[in-house]
Amino acid sequence: MKQRLLLIFFLLSLISVSSVKAQNTVKELRISGSFNNTPVVDFLNYLEDNYQLKTYYQKEWIDSLVVGSTFDEIPIIQVLNRMFGQGNLTYDFFQESIVLYPRTSSGKTYTESSVLYIGDPLNEGRYSKATISGTITDGKNGERLPGAVVFVKDIEKGFTADSNGEFDMELETGTHQLQINFVGFEPVTQEVELIEDGEVIFELFEETHNLDEITVTANDNNSSRTQMSMMEVKSKAIKELPVLMGEADVIKSVVMMPGVQSVGELSSGFNVRGGNSDQNMVLMDGAPIFNTSHLFGFFSMLNPDAINSVTLYKGGLPASYGDRVASVMDIQLKEGEVDHLQLNGGLGIVNSRFTLEGPFVKDKKSTFLLGGRSTYSDWVLRQMKNADFKKSVANFYDLNANINLHFSGKHNLKIVAYNSGDEFNLNSNSLYQYNSLISALNWKIGIGKKLVSDLNASYSLYDFSLDEIDEINSANDYQLKTGIEYASLKYNLSYMPGEKLKLNGGFQVTGQRVNPGQIEPLEDETVIDNRKIQKEQALEYAAYLESEFDLSEKLSMTVGGRFTQFDNIGESTVYLYDENNSRVPENIIDSLYFGKNEVVKSYNGFEPRLSFKYTLSSGGSLRWAYQRIYQYANQVSNTSVVSPADFWKLSDYYTKPLLSDQLAIGYFKDYLKPGLETSIELYYKNLENLIEYKDGSVLVMNNNLETDIIQADGYAYGMELYVKKSTGRLNGWLSYTYSRTMRKTDNEFDSEIINNGDYYPSVYDKPHDLSIVANYQISRRWRFSCNFVLSSGRPTTLPEQKFSYGGEQLVYYSERNQYRMPTYHRFDVSITIDENLKKKRSWKGSWTFSIYNLYGRKNPYSIYYQRGDNNNLEVFGLYKFSIIGMPVPSVTYNFKF
Repeated sequence: MKQRLLLIFFLLSLISVSSVKAQNTVKELRISGSFNNTPVVDFLNYLEDNYQLKTYYQKEWIDSLVVGSTFDEIPIIQVLNRMFGQGNLTYDFFQESIVLYPRTSSGKTYTESSVLYIGDPLNEGRYSKATISGTITDGKNGERLPGAVVFVKDIEKGFTADSNGEFDMELETGTHQLQINFVGFEPVTQEVELIEDGEVIFELFEETHNLDEITVTANDNNSSRTQMSMMEVKSKAIKELPVLMGEADVIKSVVMMPGVQSVGELSSGFNVRGGNSDQNMVLMDGAPIFNTSHLFGFFSMLNPDAINSVTLYKGGLPASYGDRVASVMDIQLKEGEVDHLQLNGGLGIVNSRFTLEGPFVKDKKSTFLLGGRSTYSDWVLRQMKNADFKKSVANFYDLNANINLHFSGKHNLKIVAYNSGDEFNLNSNSLYQYNSLISALNWKIGIGKKLVSDLNASYSLYDFSLDEIDEINSANDYQLKTGIEYASLKYNLSYMPGEKLKLNGGFQVTGQRVNPGQIEPLEDETVIDNRKIQKEQALEYAAYLESEFDLSEKLSMTVGGRFTQFDNIGESTVYLYDENNSRVPENIIDSLYFGKNEVVKSYNGFEPRLSFKYTLSSGGSLRWAYQRIYQYANQVSNTSVVSPADFWKLSDYYTKPLLSDQLAIGYFKDYLKPGLETSIELYYKNLENLIEYKDGSVLVMNNNLETDIIQADGYAYGMELYVKKSTGRLNGWLSYTYSRTMRKTDNEFDSEIINNGDYYPSVYDKPHDLSIVANYQISRRWRFSCNFVLSSGRPTTLPEQKFSYGGEQLVYYSERNQYRMPTYHRFDVSITIDENLKKKRSWKGSWTFSIYNLYGRKNPYSIYYQRGDNNNLEVFGLYKFSIIGMPVPSVTYNFKF
C-alpha cells in the first residue's frame, strides 16, 4: 500500500511539473503577423494553426471584437495584454492552452484583475529598475484623462498624469499593485509584473449609480507637484451647470470658482483676482482667443461637445506661460472617438449644434473631430409681435475641426482649426459684426523614455466692424473697423531623469499686428472722410527654464524663470511733447519717423517663478508661490464691461508694459472618506503701469491716444475658500472670495491725476463673491442641478450735483468709482433626463430643462444719467438698466449616435 501511494505521488508530481513547464513554454511563445480589423475568432484560429495554441471561450463573448495590430516576434503575454488587458474579458494559462473569461459580471469594474506583464518574460531578473510609460483614458470614448493619479500601493507613492493623460514612473522590477483614480470614474486596481521598460494603457469608466458608493482616492500628498492656484473643469462638470438658453458655457463654469468674477450679466469676459478681462490669456490648444463669446455674452464661443478639459491658472504660473498678468486658461479640445463614428449634438430654443468624431478607416489610432453651431434667433425675432424686435438682427455661427495623427512610438500630431462669425443689432441703427479665425498645430514626440518634445504653432485673427446707418441721410453712413492678428511658434522640452526631478524648458516667438481703427464711408456720395489710425506691430521673444524636484520626503520645490524681449516696430510716427507741460495735442513740439521693421521701442524683463509644497503629517499640505509677469498688450475700453468694440494697444514709445508681482500661500486638504476637497488661499499682487484714462477722454479713432492714457499703479489682495464634494448622489462645491483691488495715479500734472492722487477702487473691485453649485442624482437617469451666486456691486461714478449755465443743465460727477452698484444675486435650476442606459441602443438622447434667474431678480447692468423722455427733454435723471429681469426658461435636447 505504501509503495502504491509513493507511486501515485510521484506520477502527480510529474504531471504538475510537466504542467508548469507547459505553461512556461506557452508564455515564452513569440507571435508574428499583421491583422487589420481581423475578428478575434479568426486570430485565435491563427494561433492554433501556427502555434498549436488552443483557446477556450464562449463565442458570444468575442463576436464583436477585432484585432488591428501588427506583431513582430512579440511575446504572447504582451499580445494578450494588448487585446484583453483593459477589456471586458481577461485570460489565464492552463497547460498549453489559454482560457478566456469575463472579468466581472458588469464587465466594467476592474478590481483585483489578472496580472499584467510588462516586458519580455525571458528578460525576467535582468534589470533592477524599469520605467512604465502609460496613458490613462476614458474607456467610453477614448479621451485622455489629464491629472489622473496612479498610486503604487506597495511603496505608497503616487504619480500624476500630465495634460495628455500620460505618465512615466520608474520602479524596481517585480510585482506591484497599482491603483488608477480619476474623479467621477471607477478606480482600477491592477497587479503588475514589471520586467523591463514598457508601455500600457489604462481605461477608466464613469461611476454608475446602481452600485454601492465608491470612494475615489488620490494620494496627492505623495506627489511632487507644487502647483497651486489652479483649477480644472472637465467637460462633464461644464455641461451639468444650469445656464442661460440651456447651453453649456466654459466662461460661466469658471466664474463659479473662487477668485474668478464676472463684471455683469452676460459679460463675455471674466476677472481673476481683481484683474481686467484683458489680463487673461485664453488658449485653445495653444492658440489665443481674443473674444470668448457669441452675441455679447449670451453663448460661449466654443462648442461644449468639442471641449475635453479647461485648466485655469490664477497664480503659481508655470514658466512656460506668460503674456498675461492675471491668469491663463488652457482649453484642450477632444481628440475624437477612437473605436467608431459618433455623432453628438443638441437642439435648443434658439440654436443647435453637432459634433462628428471617429477614427480614420485604416488607422484606429488616428482620429478626427468636426463640430459646428448656428442660431435661428433671427427667425425667432421675426415671429415676435413687437415691430421693433422684428427689425433686429442676432445670429452667429462657429465651426471647429481637428485631426489627430498618432504615428509609431510616441509621435503625435494634432491640427486644430476654428472659424466663427457674429451679427448683432437690437432695434438700433448700429450693426455689430465680429469674426474669429484660429488655427493651431501641436507636434509631440517622445524621445526615448524620459525626454518629450512639444512644438506648437498657432495663428489667431480677430476682426470687428460697426456699421452706423443714418435713416434720414445715407451720406452719413459709415463703417468702423478694428482688429488684431497674432502668430506664435513655441518649442518645449520636458526631461524626467527620475521620479523626484523634472526639467522643463523652451522658447517662444510671437508676432502681433493691431488695427486700432479705420473708418470708411458706406455710400459713394458721402460726407464721411476715409480715416485710418496707423497700425501697430511688434515682435516678442521669450525663453524659459523650470525645474521641479523633491528636497525631502515632505518638501517639494519648483524654481524657474522666463526672460522676455519686446520690440515695437515700425512703420510709425511718434509725436514728441513739451516735457514741461501736460501731454496734450496742443503741446506737440516735434515728431520721430520710424521706417518699416525699424525698432520704435524695446522692453525686456526677467520673470522669476518659485513655489514650494510642504506635506503635513495630518495629510494636508501647505503651498507657497511667487511669480512676476510682464504684459505687453492691453485692451482699450471706455466701459467696464467687455465689448467687441474694444481694441488692443501694444506697448510703445509712451505706454510701458504692465508689470505684476504676485505672492500666494495656501492650505489644501482632502478628506477621502466623505469625498471632500478643501482649500484656502491668500494672495497679494502689486501692479505697475496699469492703463487708466483721463476724465472725458476720447478713445475711438484717436490719433494721439497717448494724450488720453494715464498709467497708474495698484495692488490687489484677497482670501479664497473652496469646498468640493465629488462623490455620492449629492455633489457640488461652495466657493467664497473676499478681495480688494485698488489703484492710484501719481503723476506730475494735475490733468493726469485721478481722485487727488489717493487710492481708489478699481471698477473690478467686488469685495464679496459667493457661489454654490449642487447636483443631485435623483435616479439613474434623473439629475437635478442648481447654482446660486451673490456678489458685491461693482464701483461706479455717479453725478452728485446739477446746475444751470447758459440755459443748459450741467452735471458735476463724483470722484471716480466712489459709489457702488446694488448687490448682485441669482438662482438657476435645471433638471436633466440622461440617456437610456441600454448598451445596444445606438441612438441615445437626453433632455435638459433649465430656468435662469428663477426668482426674476432685476440685477442692474448699468446706471446711466440722461435727459428725460420726449415730453420733458430739459429734465435729467438716473436710470437703472437690467438685461435680464425675469426668469428665462429653456429646453435642450442632446443626442448621441
